[in-house]
Amino acid sequence: QKPVSIFDPIHDTVTRLLNERIKEYSTTKQIQIFVGTWNLNGRSSSESLLPWLFPRSTTFEPDLFVIGFQELVPLTAQQILQTDPEQKRRWERILMETLARRPNKRAEYTILRSEQLVGTALIIIVRSDITSNIRKVEAATRKTGLRGISGNKGAVGIRLEYHDTSFCFLTAHLAAGHLNVEERNSDYRTIVSGLHFLKGKTIGSHENVVWAADTNYRIELENEVVRHLATSDEIDMLVAADQLGAAMSSGVAFVGYEEGPILFRPTYRYNLNSDEYDTSEKMRIPAWTDRILYRGNSLDLEKYFRAELKGSDHRPVYALFRAEVQIVDHAKRKALQKKLLQAVTATGPDEKLDEKLESLHIDMPMLPPPSSGTADDWWNGPGHPNGVFDPSTFDTDDRNSTNPFDSSSSSHPPSMHTSPSTSDDELYKSAIKASRNESIRDRTMRKPAPPPPSRTTKPSALHMTPNDQI
Repeated sequence: QKPVSIFDPIHDTVTRLLNERIKEYSTTKQIQIFVGTWNLNGRSSSESLLPWLFPRSTTFEPDLFVIGFQELVPLTAQQILQTDPEQKRRWERILMETLARRPNKRAEYTILRSEQLVGTALIIIVRSDITSNIRKVEAATRKTGLRGISGNKGAVGIRLEYHDTSFCFLTAHLAAGHLNVEERNSDYRTIVSGLHFLKGKTIGSHENVVWAADTNYRIELENEVVRHLATSDEIDMLVAADQLGAAMSSGVAFVGYEEGPILFRPTYRYNLNSDEYDTSEKMRIPAWTDRILYRGNSLDLEKYFRAELKGSDHRPVYALFRAEVQIVDHAKRKALQKKLLQAVTATGPDEKLDEKLESLHIDMPMLPPPSSGTADDWWNGPGHPNGVFDPSTFDTDDRNSTNPFDSSSSSHPPSMHTSPSTSDDELYKSAIKASRNESIRDRTMRKPAPPPPSRTTKPSALHMTPNDQI
């Protein structure tokens, strides 16, 4: 279904003027946000989380902790079919116990919201004294595994409004495999287009968005070269070969997002409880699979680094943000809105409202000219004789078009709703084919049902058995 945008020159003008004069009816407040991501590799950890949650010192007490986990549970078929929430609850307890037992404690914390999709989980913890300032909290998930059927890969999102500023936090686990760059790009597009909150809100509906994810993007260099550069702290040469950086630069994924400078070694893949990169038979190439990306004028990144917890084959990553939130005086805003509406709709003795509205500058995409009732109207053009539009000429699969009256293109990009990995694609097609064949065979082999007995005839007692008569 194509989105439809309705432009109202009066409403849009008043809204623009209100935004320009926002300082007249609002104040701002600085808050601190901790964002972390960690792929647990399906394991439990007995390590202290203090080096991760409080990287500066225990005197640093953010307003919000945003924690993303991946592979919270082993990604087995049983877990994919019926996820066990116990591990999420266990990590909630670990996080809360860490916060409660930290030294120099000055504030109390509470879990605001958490959500899980198989092994991917997002937990938001806030200071207890600010919960009254947070509203409209919602969670949503989007599967991307097996063409959107399986939750072994996908994303979890939680949105909220702190005072009058909106935030959307996401954790995700994108397609694995060194060569599967397009699958990862496709997973990103699927999540952006398919993760929805209530009342039509999407990721793009929010002023500030933060991803804390196992993106699974790799480094495009030979294994030996990557290991040598990583252990020699030649970070810049590795960053230049980073797949995610290339995807962002070429505009195929995470367009409009920022990432802090990468000043730490690749976070994947380590031997367990060791500082040594993978020495198993697979010998995975080290990579920065674990990333934090953000966009929003309210966000100011203070620090971006990794923590040295060794209970998984990934190292956890964290980002510290300062954010500016708006506190709106709604009575003042309403009074100003009324004043602006009167000014926009007021006309002089010889001025018509339609003519005034035509002269207003409204920031919108190219649209047909306004209705004038003349033969020059756009719908009377050669493509629409007598104002008639033939629906059969419209290509309903034109995913790039934003106007249903635009001409269709001859080629389309791959669907944004799938991750077309070879194995998933073949499995999906086989399942569909088998299902169709089974349905056709059932219809052709099924014998017609016998006609129902007439209601006027009754069974004769002479033909009834003793059991029938009981």
